[in-house]
Amino acid sequence: MKILQISSARVQYPGGTERAVLEISKRLSKRHEVTILQTNLYEEDQEFERLSEIKNLKIITCKNEFFLGGFGYSKDFKEVLKKIYRGFDIIHIHGHGRFTSDFALRFLNGKKPLIYTAYGFFHTKKHKIMKEAYNLFFKHLKKNFLCTALTEIEYNQYRELKIPKDKIKILPIGIDFKKLQIKKKHNFFENKRYLIYVGRIHKSKGIQHILKAIEGQNLNLLIVGKDAGYKDEIKRLIKKYQLTDHVKIIENLNDYEVAQAFHSSDIAILFSEWESFGLVVLEAMACGIPIIVSDRGSLPLIVKNYGHVIKYGDIRRLREIIKNLMEDPKTRKRVGKEAREYAKRFDWDNLIKRYEDIYRGEICENTFSK
Repeated sequence: MKILQISSARVQYPGGTERAVLEISKRLSKRHEVTILQTNLYEEDQEFERLSEIKNLKIITCKNEFFLGGFGYSKDFKEVLKKIYRGFDIIHIHGHGRFTSDFALRFLNGKKPLIYTAYGFFHTKKHKIMKEAYNLFFKHLKKNFLCTALTEIEYNQYRELKIPKDKIKILPIGIDFKKLQIKKKHNFFENKRYLIYVGRIHKSKGIQHILKAIEGQNLNLLIVGKDAGYKDEIKRLIKKYQLTDHVKIIENLNDYEVAQAFHSSDIAILFSEWESFGLVVLEAMACGIPIIVSDRGSLPLIVKNYGHVIKYGDIRRLREIIKNLMEDPKTRKRVGKEAREYAKRFDWDNLIKRYEDIYRGEICENTFSK
């Protein structure tokens, strides 16, 4: 098959959606001719490169002209897509509420077999008018395309947007399980035990609640992630809670170093206000450490009984679970071992066959039903 993958941002950008597009494309390119069409949204100030390759994978990058609250706008993308779309057997559009998704659906719907993956729907009131308008457009589209949902939650959200049941398949994104099984560790607190958070430094991620939960407990926390406008507030809270010697923020770790950090830590926490999937949760579980998550979005569905799910904002309960786990190494080891076994089913090598089945229009097994 000749497959076109459409991404609003570069697949090298450190976001969950972009990482998923890249991993899917790399594996498909071993057996199919795959091209990624993307824009340089979020990275307009960096050096621009139109054509690039990753082994057998071709990448075309278009210039994004307007940011528009992250929605983006690229006349360049429109022109390139119009020129190349006829050369592909199937086109997979990634990301809900993006200019690239909006234009591609309007232009390609009915012209080519399409797959659409939302990677989460709107869950905040920011830019409310634009979001409502986009959902209204999506709801009234002719449904000549197939949608994939990461979880049952997304399945239900598609249904609310009038997508027929037979046009939705539940198919999660995955992890590179083998690459996460490393032996070399790197302890960021000089052999002291610590908790770890990996993700964007943003208010919605609940880092402020984690800091409050460890206040006065003589615990260490490693925060790994790119600043998304909330780092200064996190620094203020660290000082307020007298955690200066107990919290480290590192923004630039590669995938191997993140895996090292996971393997060196005792507990991973993602206490978000909302997550459409929460890929770092699976990565932490694959590294064999206990995971604590909030009860928001897809997190309870992913973790199931292989970690602790706590009501979002319940600092008392969060503090209690952290304390109990840190004082019980046997439980940490047992829970971590069970989590690692569970995470294997999300390995990309196991999932990619299901993506190929979807592309061929065949029935896809539901990963979450196991």
